[in-house]
Amino acid sequence: MENGTKSLYKGNSFRYNRAAFVVSRLKAERLRRCRVCRSVGADAWKYTIKITIMLFNTPEFVGFFLVVLMLVWWLNFWEKVVVRNILLLLISYGFYARFHVLVPLLLLYVTLVNYAAGKVLRGGRLSSEGRFYCVSLAVIASITPLLVLKYLPAYVEGIWLPVGLSFFTFQALSYTLDVYRGKIEEAYSLLDVSLFTAFFPTLLSGPIERARKLVPQLRQRFPMSWDNLVVGSQHFVWGLFKKMVIADRLAPMVDGAYAQGTAASGGTLALAAVLYSFQIYCDFSGYASMALGVGRMLGIKLTQNFEFPYFANSIKEFWRRWHISLTSWFTEYVYISLGGNRVSRMRWVLNISAVFLLSGIWHGATWSFVIWGGIHGILYLVEYFTGIKDKWGLYRLVVFVGVTLAWVFFRIPQSSDAMLLIAKMFTGPWLPIRLYGGMTVLSLITLALLLLFLVVELFLYRGWVPRNRFVRMLAFSALLMMISIFAASSDQFVYFNF
Repeated sequence: MENGTKSLYKGNSFRYNRAAFVVSRLKAERLRRCRVCRSVGADAWKYTIKITIMLFNTPEFVGFFLVVLMLVWWLNFWEKVVVRNILLLLISYGFYARFHVLVPLLLLYVTLVNYAAGKVLRGGRLSSEGRFYCVSLAVIASITPLLVLKYLPAYVEGIWLPVGLSFFTFQALSYTLDVYRGKIEEAYSLLDVSLFTAFFPTLLSGPIERARKLVPQLRQRFPMSWDNLVVGSQHFVWGLFKKMVIADRLAPMVDGAYAQGTAASGGTLALAAVLYSFQIYCDFSGYASMALGVGRMLGIKLTQNFEFPYFANSIKEFWRRWHISLTSWFTEYVYISLGGNRVSRMRWVLNISAVFLLSGIWHGATWSFVIWGGIHGILYLVEYFTGIKDKWGLYRLVVFVGVTLAWVFFRIPQSSDAMLLIAKMFTGPWLPIRLYGGMTVLSLITLALLLLFLVVELFLYRGWVPRNRFVRMLAFSALLMMISIFAASSDQFVYFNF
């Protein structure tokens, strides 16, 4: 990120420049925060962009969604499917236009490119070679804005990444690739493809849906019911709890510890790494749960993007449980396209490595993300070739430690900084362990809430869910009460940066 931290080496020993580290973090945060002033050329126009997106965790969104829900229910009751979908499309574009009035043009561009490609591919007039060139052109045309806006900001001032671009680009591409592979035989209208790409619950941070799953639901009367309202609201409130009570309260503790650099003890940095593992999980899965709930209240079943990843017994299982829609996207459209496991052993290793490295690059343009993806790829291959079998479940702890150390590269912009912090965790000194981010008593309350969350996660993972409606209502009320008492406020989600 920009110039980053100055050299951390002096002579033959490590010497950490704490001030430079803090400056590096502030620069990274400035790039992450989407409140920027952009100027193009010497005498070109200038304007200020102020984020006004209705985040899921704001009262503004709740009011907005209640209006949308009533309108959709009314149109759904009268079986006005086309009118309902036009309304949902306009709402989705209006929702995205809150970012900036020009940003929906990117969404429209990606939609039209993939709709046109799908129409040409379905026309039946192209040879196999022509179909290949058509889908290749669609892929290049779709990802070009993503490549420019996602990776140039690391090197060029004044370029910013619109929220959700990575997600809806991959979602739209899945339509074209499925048509090319013959997985979608029925012709979809421009309205179908447009709403599929822009559907507002999935627009900003996924899940990355497939057209073959979502479009058939959008083309019929939504099965809106009291049960869907109840289940959807439960998903939404659980997501709010994870985001506002856990992730947003952990964030200042993690930021405070990492801001100390290697001036902090190894124990403090190790604690910060563990807390960040839960911060990013609760932040991203919190959004996913809220998106799932919004869709369910509308009568739409979206992909469950997380299934208790930190209970995984291997790296392979972790990736079956973490960001499921992105993992399945890379598996289906990259890994299988490269030959999957139907190739030689060496070629398979290259295929696995390519998928993990691409996953890292998808998240950002810095070496830290490449290393993050590479670590997961190496751990995956080590597990495969060693044939590790864990009869007692203790390997779960090893997996969690490996994932947590990899998250350090994900969190710290400069890979050299991340390496120094990890080295400090292992070499010490480990004491004293300090809590940052506010008063000690508030930090202890946050840790107690995290422990409560982990207990609930264990119950949900084991399937120990009360079936009695009264008990479930009490649990729901308790969540609402804890949100009202302990919620912290944040103006963004971590994965909005990707």
